[in-house]
Amino acid sequence: MSPTATSLAAAAAFGGAAFLITAVARPAFTNAQWKLVATRSAAKFSRPIGSRAEALGPVAGSSQDIAQLLRSQLVFASVTAAITTLLLIANPSATSVLAGGVAIAGAWQLPLIRARRSETERCSSIDRELTSALGEIVMGVEAGLTFESVINYYAQRHVTPLSAEFAHMSQLLQSGRTRREAISELTGRNPTPIVRSFAAAIEQNQTLGTPLAAVLRKQAETTRRHRRQAAETRAAAVSMKMIFPTVFCILPLLMIVVVGPAIVRLMEVL
Repeated sequence: MSPTATSLAAAAAFGGAAFLITAVARPAFTNAQWKLVATRSAAKFSRPIGSRAEALGPVAGSSQDIAQLLRSQLVFASVTAAITTLLLIANPSATSVLAGGVAIAGAWQLPLIRARRSETERCSSIDRELTSALGEIVMGVEAGLTFESVINYYAQRHVTPLSAEFAHMSQLLQSGRTRREAISELTGRNPTPIVRSFAAAIEQNQTLGTPLAAVLRKQAETTRRHRRQAAETRAAAVSMKMIFPTVFCILPLLMIVVVGPAIVRLMEVL
């Protein structure tokens, strides 16, 4: 087959794929949204929808957010397919076809990776903020306020992921849900170690009837200790991470700067 025929065949193939993706995009959005609404009350999602819901997390995993994520995937894949088609027309080869396929697959997965990273950063931010917020909660409870009043006051004074979760928890309590149910909802939306430990402390107070301020103060001390230990662990790992840039980036430059002039002079003498 001549190069011209090969380029035309590759361009037709990728153009057809891009057209097919664009043609089915809108029905796919509608079908995905309706399927999600129909199965929202079920315990399990189908695998495609479940993977997107898992990437977005329990907080942002609504039907609109999943449809928006699917839309982003289709747009990224379509644009990448179009660009790849133009490049294949200019330089048709088997390597270009393989690279184009890899690029399209990567463009399809890019919104999922970004969604997972955003959810991970949100959970990490909640863990860090809750460690500091426990002190404020303890002071409010010791001052005579109820737990519900403290978290409501914190949600009004701050605009952070933790304050949003506290606002949601406060709305549940105001709607008639029990404290145990609200704490369980908080843990389900934010399954992180510090949030689980915080929920366990509140449940201990509910079960045993121990003073809430004392329980939260002990929880704050434990959380700060774990945070300090985690920081020390990360600091200890820095020396190991510096081995690679030191050996492969810094030492070669030092050798060139120190030994290079001597080698040049030796070559001039010889």
